[in-house]
Amino acid sequence: MHYWLATEVMFYIFFQVTRNRMQHRGSSGNTLTRKERRSLVTLCIANVNNVQEWLPGWFIKKDGQHPAVVPAFEEIYLENVVEWVSWAFFTAPLEDVLQHSELVKEIDWMIGKVERKFQVKFPNGYNQHIHSRRLNLDPINAYHRPLVFYVGVQVLNFLYGVAVLQGHYGMKKYGPEAVIDSDFLWNQLVEIPSNKMDAERISYWFRDGDRSKKPIVFIHGIGAGLMCYTPFIHQLMQLDVPIFCIELPFIAMRCIEDVPTMQEISHDIQQMLHRHDCQNAVFVAHSLGTAVASWTLQHLPKTVAGVVLLDPICFMLHYNDICTNFVYRTPKTASESVVKYFASSELYISHYISRHFYWFQCALYVTPTTTTDQRKSHKRNLGSLPPSPSCSTSILATTPMPPHTKIYLSEFDNIVNSTRVNSYLVENGINTEMMTGLDHASFLMDSLWQKRIISTLSHYISSK
Repeated sequence: MHYWLATEVMFYIFFQVTRNRMQHRGSSGNTLTRKERRSLVTLCIANVNNVQEWLPGWFIKKDGQHPAVVPAFEEIYLENVVEWVSWAFFTAPLEDVLQHSELVKEIDWMIGKVERKFQVKFPNGYNQHIHSRRLNLDPINAYHRPLVFYVGVQVLNFLYGVAVLQGHYGMKKYGPEAVIDSDFLWNQLVEIPSNKMDAERISYWFRDGDRSKKPIVFIHGIGAGLMCYTPFIHQLMQLDVPIFCIELPFIAMRCIEDVPTMQEISHDIQQMLHRHDCQNAVFVAHSLGTAVASWTLQHLPKTVAGVVLLDPICFMLHYNDICTNFVYRTPKTASESVVKYFASSELYISHYISRHFYWFQCALYVTPTTTTDQRKSHKRNLGSLPPSPSCSTSILATTPMPPHTKIYLSEFDNIVNSTRVNSYLVENGINTEMMTGLDHASFLMDSLWQKRIISTLSHYISSK
């Protein structure tokens, strides 16, 4: 017992040192070009109905005497907006952006677009009581968990992989962890030389099946890894098709700081399909896994034969809903408390979200499949903006969805604003279904909804 307590004390010190080190922002290599920024701004503005609802959500008002609240639109001054725009579209603090005159001109253009579009004028100056929420620049808010917590998660994941995925379903593991499947804490304390495993950055499980049907690629969300999806994976296995289950350990409560870029993940997905002689696949992703699916849809569309997104976090990311609900919210309900303790405040998940999650990489703006008149019938004003001569039009920045596309939203999702996302998708002609009565990830405990999702997948994998 004394040895264990001493170990926990050492781990607490390790946690404090690691969290302090993680606060360092470093330099972001994930920036947009001028053309991409202008196109993104145009898309964002085109998908905002009410600027007085949209913009204040990205700010918080603190006066030291009252609880923090969302400010009124009139309380947001010009310099407050400039500070937020510096993060949102440049991933940089204001002082860094101000050093480049061409970037300052871009910001002026962006704010001018907003003011002209919505007929508003931001007051000059900076409101000291207003603070913008800047995910990649704000401090990492993580709470200590004992070493036994991480050991338990690792052991359970290992047993699930060996006993269930490999032993019961006959899957085989590929990638870096297939060779060194022991990323316990001590592997993080000592730098282990690596040949980068032929540049592979992600691991996955694979089981072959009926090659006359399309294979399935499953990407999990934030939590404790694939074992959280046990009932759903069991349903997937009944389809008897080639199945890939991708592991993202950096969002699975494992002591892993090394986070591959989206480019590296997509490269590995492409190599994964090629290795197993699969030209394309039906992608099914949940929650943060939909960010990977979004990137794949945008940059490797030929590999996506169909897509099923569950509780997607990739839509309407220019609104603050997901950012606030996952990172900044003070929980008031049991489900919100679960998200706070078991996800957003865990050190390595928080590190990924605050230092490696770039909203513009994951944001998915779909190419409408409906006509303009049909979209008007939904009372939606997409606000078509004349493009800058140096940027592509908004339609070029949207992503065509494959014919076999289905989005499942949870009616009472405490992270995703399902009402807003559903409205956006339906108005653009995307096949969407609301899972009535469910919260985020609740479909994992609802066999009826799982069967409906599996039925959709069964149709997609059988279609040519």
